[in-house]
Amino acid sequence: MIKIVQDFLPKPIFRYLKQIVESEKGMLWCWNPRNLAPENPAVGSEHYKLGKTLYCAPELASKGIEDYDKELMPLFGIFQLYMMEHLQDRCKTPEEDVRLKRMKLNLNPNQVNQVVHGTHNDIWVGQINKGRPDPNVVTCVFNFHTCNGSTTILDKDEKGEYTKKVVVPSFENTAVMFNNTHPHFGTTQNDIPARIVLNINLAKAPVDPVSLDPTTGKEKFEPLDDYF
Repeated sequence: MIKIVQDFLPKPIFRYLKQIVESEKGMLWCWNPRNLAPENPAVGSEHYKLGKTLYCAPELASKGIEDYDKELMPLFGIFQLYMMEHLQDRCKTPEEDVRLKRMKLNLNPNQVNQVVHGTHNDIWVGQINKGRPDPNVVTCVFNFHTCNGSTTILDKDEKGEYTKKVVVPSFENTAVMFNNTHPHFGTTQNDIPARIVLNINLAKAPVDPVSLDPTTGKEKFEPLDDYF
């Protein structure tokens, strides 16, 4: 149900992209004071991060979620290709029928003490936290650094409830992929200055270019074949 891939990218490509995300001049980060904290804390709490949206699908942007960087996206688009390659054993959906929903970078600075952020699902059908997690989306969390931070995914227990914790340590050039229905959360690091991860969400392409069902006004997605 959860797939971990080491050496996700060829080493030369990984080193090149790592230099970009660590660049002091080439990367402009955005301050996010409310990083999915468990109890919706006030601005200025320990639940903050820096972020950089590389791509956001129009239907998400239309909800006012976020804008994206049109200059950096071409450099990071290769992640979608390698994500599909690593999913070949789990997915029968042709590559041309899969599209990118969102891709963004998250940076957690060292806060002395490790911080456990709130449990969440990335992409929702309907209003965020009031609809349901989109089952036609696969999430990928890619690590640029080796540190004591981690990503925890909740897997189903014997009753079919998401209670089993799968802790994935942060190792550079390692990714974890799972269906968007799995809640997950991040834990920050305190052994290096910053932990940077890339978050990718892929979905099956709409049946037609319009992407909306004229009778319901909702996106026309078919389930991703055998995606976990």
